[in-house]
Amino acid sequence: MTQQHGGETLDSQEATARSEELVLRNEQRFFFMLALTCLPFWVVDALSVMRPTWDTLALRVVWAGLTLALGRSLWRLEPPRRRLVLTIGGVVVPNLFLLLVVHRLGGVGNPLFGWFCVMPVVSLSVSRGETWQALTSTFMPLVCAGTLLWLEGAPPVLAGSWLLLVAGSGVVGLQMSSFYRRLRKARKKAEEEQRAVQEALVASQARVLEAERLAQVGRLAAGVAHEVKNPLAYVQANLRFLLEEWRQPTTGASDTEYTDALHETMQGVERIHQIVKDLTALSRAEESVEGVGRCELAPIIDASVRLASVRLKSLVKLSVEVPGDLSVRAESRRLGQVLLNLLLNAADAIEDAKVLDGRVAVRVGVEAGRVRLMVEDNGPGISPENLPRLFTSFFTTKAPGKGTGLGLALSRQYVESFGGTLRAENRPEGGARFIVELSAA
Repeated sequence: MTQQHGGETLDSQEATARSEELVLRNEQRFFFMLALTCLPFWVVDALSVMRPTWDTLALRVVWAGLTLALGRSLWRLEPPRRRLVLTIGGVVVPNLFLLLVVHRLGGVGNPLFGWFCVMPVVSLSVSRGETWQALTSTFMPLVCAGTLLWLEGAPPVLAGSWLLLVAGSGVVGLQMSSFYRRLRKARKKAEEEQRAVQEALVASQARVLEAERLAQVGRLAAGVAHEVKNPLAYVQANLRFLLEEWRQPTTGASDTEYTDALHETMQGVERIHQIVKDLTALSRAEESVEGVGRCELAPIIDASVRLASVRLKSLVKLSVEVPGDLSVRAESRRLGQVLLNLLLNAADAIEDAKVLDGRVAVRVGVEAGRVRLMVEDNGPGISPENLPRLFTSFFTTKAPGKGTGLGLALSRQYVESFGGTLRAENRPEGGARFIVELSAA
């Protein structure tokens, strides 16, 4: 679980970095478009006075070059300085150069002077809801327009009218900036809520996996107790025998008897050790998940059958037909969980139906580059109405408290993550058959 959480944190950091890079590219694209669009407006300069104006063309070339330079510098700046450069290049520079161009074209009497009423709204495209940038976008056109009106000695009524128009445009711009700021906060809140929902979903999925794993361990508990009890009994008996022989060295026991007793004791201890090891592997399966890759099929089946045998022994006869040289593309831990779940389900079906001569078979074959792993039983089979819903989460036909309804759903999810398929069918001779198909490796 820790690895998964760490992976999610890394993915979140990468997503944030990609988002910041996208914002930076958009800001740079804005500067480049601003530089390119200010040049064709030289035609408007010429039309406003009905003659070529080479001085304003020179001003616009300088304007475009300065804007391009500011745009290229954004990559090398931290966010605080980048916002300052955005304000200079998107607000200050356009207003100052518009002041110079209009002044060269005749001042207040030129039609281009009306652009100062539009500049507060245009300049807001770089503010992104920042209050100080919005105020600058309103203040700069007022200063530049007021400067031209003062230089030309415009009448107070005319100057006041123009400044009111520019100020009104600035008020509209401030309202738009405020709306954008609220919209950005709402989007940020929505993203945080979505992230919280995703984290809750991941935690819920983790709890689901843990519940199914614990359910498997619970279903094995009775068999484990019985399986440990048998070797433990003859380990104790052999140790008692050896202790008595040690106290009475003249009883005539041969070295062969001692050797056999020690050998049986070691076998019992190894059997108990193996059971504990297999249960530990099952309980930690999710923590040790590896990537999908090539894995030998026979060892996975052996481990699953060995672990399931603590429950199957008292219920069914188990047969295994597996070629020893097959490899598949899968993740060994999860494939083992899938097979263990199918074996335990077969045992449950036979026990619930009270089949006297219960049999479970594990068979493996190869067909068209696909490895087919089949788990068959001679239980009651699957009713036709339940077959379509068999792999649905929380669907179970077992008694309350005996099944979670998650085992087959998770098993299919695991198999599909390997690029394989898991399906179920009824055998013509009776009983159920579960088929796992995987790519050969």
